[in-house]
Amino acid sequence: MSLEAKDLRGNDPAKLRSTARKLEEDLFKHKLKKTTNQLENTMLIRSTRRDIARVNTVLSERLRGEVVAPAARAAAVFEEAEASADKPTKGAAAKPAKAAAKATKPKATAKATAKKTVKET
Repeated sequence: MSLEAKDLRGNDPAKLRSTARKLEEDLFKHKLKKTTNQLENTMLIRSTRRDIARVNTVLSERLRGEVVAPAARAAAVFEEAEASADKPTKGAAAKPAKAAAKATKPKATAKATAKKTVKET
């Protein structure tokens, strides 16, 4: 019985709060059954948690007064990623060179580090 956000968006905030409360009670019951080894389908816990998150997301959108369609949100993120990919960042070319230099540099042995500590003291 997975809830969908588009179905929840038609409800008023009081109905959403009562739905969230009922889901939290269901989650508590599922966890109690799991603890006593009476819960056969443990996936119920995960799906209930996700339903609670979905209801809380729609409720917070409603209380903030903004409703963003998932497609519009995805398009905005995609455009932002394209814009940042087009312009190179400062020092982006230097990072691979530094990594290659580190890989080729010989590592100090235990004797060499022990000699250094003796000389320093």
